[in-house]
Amino acid sequence: MNSASTLAEADLARLAELHVASIDDSLPALLGERFTRGLYRFFSASELELLLVERVEGRIEGACVVSLAPATLNRRIARATFGSLLPAAVRSVLTRSEFRALLWHTLRDSGEEEKVPEITYVFVASVLRGRNLGQRLVGQVDAALSERGVAGYYVKTLDDPANRAVQFYEQNGFRCIGLRKEGGRNFVEFHRQLSVR
Repeated sequence: MNSASTLAEADLARLAELHVASIDDSLPALLGERFTRGLYRFFSASELELLLVERVEGRIEGACVVSLAPATLNRRIARATFGSLLPAAVRSVLTRSEFRALLWHTLRDSGEEEKVPEITYVFVASVLRGRNLGQRLVGQVDAALSERGVAGYYVKTLDDPANRAVQFYEQNGFRCIGLRKEGGRNFVEFHRQLSVR
């Protein structure tokens, strides 16, 4: 199940807009909306990622990307988006210190054992947070992975007392399994057990 099968170009633009607004410190956001639109085009066609969306009155207001192969995701993205990645990366290296720092830490990280599958991105429009879109996205992930016979999945979020996602995961049946450092930042890692059908 991949709800991306019905995405139009306007939907990809909306996903890019929401991603940049919601996860403004992520590498895609720092590369800009144009690159991020291409990234969501890649996700929508990938056989190793699930792109799940939530709509309100027909408009995408939340999304979740689950990778079935997170260890190879960055390489696959680089190959698939190279034409737009290179100019965006050069521009960001030259103009954005936060991009340079995140890129440096990402490149030098030793590559800890990847947890599979893993939610790599999840977000909801800020004006609609707290209205069950996050729970509905989790429900979509649960259903899609259960259909594939997957017994559980992982997600990480910034280790920050102000990060409301930590409480969201704790309240929605995710079990904290520890801390993880990635891109020079500390993350809390969670696991969700599924009932295999």
